[in-house]
Amino acid sequence: MNTSQIVIGHNFSNSSHHALAGWISERGDPTCTQLLAGRLPTVKHAYKTQGLRKENIALSPSVTSIRGVRVMSDNRTIDAQRDELATLRERVRCELVLEREGYRLDREATAQRSAKNLKFRRGEGEIIIVNHGGKGWWDPTNPDRSARGDVIKLVQHLKPGLNLGHVRRELRNLIGLEPSYEVRERTKPTSTDTNQKRDPAWMWEHRNPPQQGSAAWRYLSEERGLPDRILDAAAKQNLLREGPNGTAWFAHRDNQGALSGMEMRGPEYRGFSTGGIGKRLFRFESDPGVPPSRVVVAEAAIDALSFASMDRFSRNTLYLSTGGGMSPESVAELKQVLTDVAQRPEGRLVIAVDNDQQGDHYAAMFSKMAQEVGLWNGRASPKTPGSDWNQVLRARGNKESSAPRPFGELAGSATTTTPHPQVAAGWVDDLKLRKRQQSQPVPLAEQAAPSVRRSGSPSLGGR
Repeated sequence: MNTSQIVIGHNFSNSSHHALAGWISERGDPTCTQLLAGRLPTVKHAYKTQGLRKENIALSPSVTSIRGVRVMSDNRTIDAQRDELATLRERVRCELVLEREGYRLDREATAQRSAKNLKFRRGEGEIIIVNHGGKGWWDPTNPDRSARGDVIKLVQHLKPGLNLGHVRRELRNLIGLEPSYEVRERTKPTSTDTNQKRDPAWMWEHRNPPQQGSAAWRYLSEERGLPDRILDAAAKQNLLREGPNGTAWFAHRDNQGALSGMEMRGPEYRGFSTGGIGKRLFRFESDPGVPPSRVVVAEAAIDALSFASMDRFSRNTLYLSTGGGMSPESVAELKQVLTDVAQRPEGRLVIAVDNDQQGDHYAAMFSKMAQEVGLWNGRASPKTPGSDWNQVLRARGNKESSAPRPFGELAGSATTTTPHPQVAAGWVDDLKLRKRQQSQPVPLAEQAAPSVRRSGSPSLGGR
């Protein structure tokens, strides 16, 4: 190989410095060896790593080292380097790389699929499928299906911190080797293990809250339009977990605070967790630790959070979700919540259900429950038939709601004319109309009168 000496000096070209930095970064120990060109780490970092410093030194052709370091340049062409990458892709199998990183073949799963798709497992939820005769792979747990490619991308997927030079260095040592296809032994779980993994409390503790940039966060923020401030607040109240494949979990708890189950929503999944004691109530507080004077009940957790993000009267408000159909236990717990709120002078129930037949059913049921405990109630539903509050939020876009206002300002809008809640035509327009019709504000003593608080109204609430 045609080589030339390189002097560590200020008069060197940038290309030489880049080459030296790349060689030190790749080799780790600057001994007498070849200097591979094409590396791009900064030369400052390379010098610092090896304790070297630039020196203005003029050396004769006979000098073969500088401070014990002898380096030689690689005059290979770009085509030669591309040929090496092609050789690595052709002669290093993806199965071998996976086995080096602790993955083992799942024989049962592989047999169920086909011999052309080999399934490798490592820890829980760590799965890689190898295809194209060992030259390709893909990660089925990746939510956007972008984790796939050749053996070079596989090394970068398993070790994100490596650059191309590091990857080539690792793969050179694997050329010509064959994988062992050692099988991962799968023991049949006992009934105790199965029951434990179906326990919502166990599942909850083994998952992390979603964070900005994670799959579940992007689903709630980008697809569902929920603002970051609402997601942050829900996460701080221990109401959110990130499940597999970008699924978001919303905690249901009983009146004592014990986790009973989770609403599960994702791009391709919708359901409720099995096991545990089942549905109770999803509870999001506008002012944690402060007893609520106002309750907003929705059909789903995403709708409750959507309503909260648009609510102009959110102070001292508890946003609830029943998760759809209710069990007798969840009905009893909701009645207890309404009973407690009814003891407060400004107690209110806002029934924030969908504008459809199912919403009519829930509105009548919740209104009856509120009337039984003497709590004022009103329905707030979207204008468009068949829509829910999350659709309203997404149609609204990124508009921020105004600063929260005391919902006592709306107390004068309560009437006794609506025995059963109706679909709201728009609570803001209705409020303006009522204010024009009322020349005098209602005294506080009349606002708190039981006869007024028992009534229903289609306008109170807030979006």
